[in-house]
Amino acid sequence: MKKKFILILLLNISTIFPSQANYNELNVSNSYLELQQLKYGKDLIPVGQINSSIIDSIKLKPDTVEFSITLETEGATPTEASDLNVETMKKLKNYLNTLNITDDNLVTIDYKNRVKTIAKENNQEDNHYQAFLNIVLTIDDNDSFINLNKALDKYNINNISQLEEEKLTNYYLFQITSVANSESKAKEDLYQKYTNIANDLKNIGLTNISIKSSFVRKIDTNKINEQRYFVNNTLKIKTDKLDLIGKIIAKAQELKMEVNNNISYSVSPQAIQTAVKEHETLLLNQLTTKVERLIAKQYVVGAPISLEFQSRYPEAIYERNNSSSDQMMGKMVSMKNYSNVDIYTPPEYEITLTLSGSFETLKKVEQN
Repeated sequence: MKKKFILILLLNISTIFPSQANYNELNVSNSYLELQQLKYGKDLIPVGQINSSIIDSIKLKPDTVEFSITLETEGATPTEASDLNVETMKKLKNYLNTLNITDDNLVTIDYKNRVKTIAKENNQEDNHYQAFLNIVLTIDDNDSFINLNKALDKYNINNISQLEEEKLTNYYLFQITSVANSESKAKEDLYQKYTNIANDLKNIGLTNISIKSSFVRKIDTNKINEQRYFVNNTLKIKTDKLDLIGKIIAKAQELKMEVNNNISYSVSPQAIQTAVKEHETLLLNQLTTKVERLIAKQYVVGAPISLEFQSRYPEAIYERNNSSSDQMMGKMVSMKNYSNVDIYTPPEYEITLTLSGSFETLKKVEQN
């Protein structure tokens, strides 16, 4: 990662006294002289100040990882779905405790209840069969057609259509059906219905009737709608035990949990604070050396008047779920594909440190 270091240098040396300056020439009070003599002795006196800054950086390895897992459970009642979720999640937490990952490192970040209507097969023991007869008859006039419809109404047969053959313009077709628990019973009932219909039609003068085709089929199992209840529980895991990530994911897989695509690494605040503190003294020495190079030889760098320390952290340390982070950290795929989980170890993080300060500039004073 290329970094641009911006060096800000402000050199502001106030009025410098002549090289032959002595105490009598300085328009200062005796109390001020006494104070400065306590700081620098009798040979040096502050004559101005110089401002400068220095920029440096430190690199830290990530020591913390965060990711979340989601557990979805299903039940016939809300309580059943919830109890199963609690039971399964407890198994995960008990396992994490064996890895010294306590409840302090676990946070429930999402919990949802929902109900869904599911079409399920009706598992009835009895099978059902439907038998069909396609009947053809001739009709010579409108009155016969009306009488046919009236006769078939009591059998709930309302679909009478003209046979689609050019030479048989006065032929009409209708269908007789019967349903029973067995194929033989369906056929028996069908032919009995046909006999009854044929006799009724004969009574109204429709005798030219014949069977065109017949068949029997098993009725598909009926579908029934059933309400099922679901609980989705998402748990965020944070740990500094990076070597245990694989074990945690494996356990989540075993419990049929989904590892979400939000894994992120960071440097803990404690590690940052320790590293910065250790670097402060080094930066102060570097800043002092730099200021000494900037002033003329006849002057001496005194004590710092003020110091300001700033540190800048890269966004990747704190931001979650951004595109650059996803590319750098690698993607954690859905647990629906249990065998394809990729964990990418991130590179070092760089923290930029800036130390700015104002230093007194001193000049040797010759005493008369």
